[in-house]
Amino acid sequence: MLVLGIDEAGRGPVIGPMVIAGVLLDDSNGPALRKMGARDSKLLTPEKREKLEPKIRKLAVEVHFIKIEAPEIDEKRKHMSLNELEALKMAELIESFDNKPDKIIIDLPDPDGDKFINRIKKYIALDIKTIAEHKADVNYVEVAAASIIAKVERDREIANIERKHGIKLRTGYSHDPVTIDFLEKLEGETPDFVRKSWETFKKVLERKGQKKLLEWK
Repeated sequence: MLVLGIDEAGRGPVIGPMVIAGVLLDDSNGPALRKMGARDSKLLTPEKREKLEPKIRKLAVEVHFIKIEAPEIDEKRKHMSLNELEALKMAELIESFDNKPDKIIIDLPDPDGDKFINRIKKYIALDIKTIAEHKADVNYVEVAAASIIAKVERDREIANIERKHGIKLRTGYSHDPVTIDFLEKLEGETPDFVRKSWETFKKVLERKGQKKLLEWK
């Protein structure tokens, strides 16, 4: 049986793209993947993820991913929720596979699994058994594999941004002091890899505005 696992990386960061990955596996390869150490990417070191990625690609029937860049996230959020955007992009991802899965398992971003599956059905005719659960990346090796692919691709995107612009971002998340320091020191036009619709970015702008006002006084 062919099982398609789907997961994302970079839903919450203020910097960089969100990456949604799908890994299509014959379920007979699941035990081998578990033995290799495939599990939720958040439980693995970057080095371990990098080592597992080519092994996942070798075992998989197909692997695809979609990048949603910061400008598109900002634009889409003007008229849809982040959950809706994920559903739209997951629909696109599912359609990109040449081989039709017998089952789809999704790491659930929505509070309600049925509601999220219905979101996807607005964009594609989904006639495949579909499961959407919280912690699917922990409970299903196919989703764990997708989690790893998504995280590796997301990390590569951040590394590319750092190299291209000669900057240090580290994770791009709001809780990362390196990321916040970068935002605090921004001058001039905001780069297109920053999610301008994020509250984190707006709060940094507000603090900077208040600081300038105090300096002017």
